[in-house]
Amino acid sequence: GAAFLQPGVEDVAFLTLHFPGGEIGNIHVSWLDPNKTRRFTVVGSHQMAVFDDMSAGEKLRVYDQGVNVPDYASYGEALTLRFGDVLIPRLDLREPLRLECEHFLEAVRTNTTPRSDGMAGLAVVRVLEAAEYSLKHGGEITPLAAP
Repeated sequence: GAAFLQPGVEDVAFLTLHFPGGEIGNIHVSWLDPNKTRRFTVVGSHQMAVFDDMSAGEKLRVYDQGVNVPDYASYGEALTLRFGDVLIPRLDLREPLRLECEHFLEAVRTNTTPRSDGMAGLAVVRVLEAAEYSLKHGGEITPLAAP
């Protein structure tokens, strides 16, 4: 990350997250970028999903595409890209903060654990602390302790 407008206040940052199962996540945040995006892409072994929160009507697209690896050829010769259909499911557009509050109230009423409980909040804070540490120490990371 870097601070361009005000020293000590980073206004652009790139973050790569590595998960225990080998998955990775990339995050790009910027106060300066003229293109405001809120897009979340999940790449699976057979399909990909893209959620675009800035889209007015087609917020979610599911792409039926991936890589085919037949058993009969060597790795380099066998890889073929598969491009299939795109599914755009209908989503009921509701205010996210309202949904979160309703879910929390329902969890309180039914004495159940909400989807975003205190442990999820703690995990988010730990990731943010590790990202800030890495930013302040030139890309070095510190291992996160298990909750």
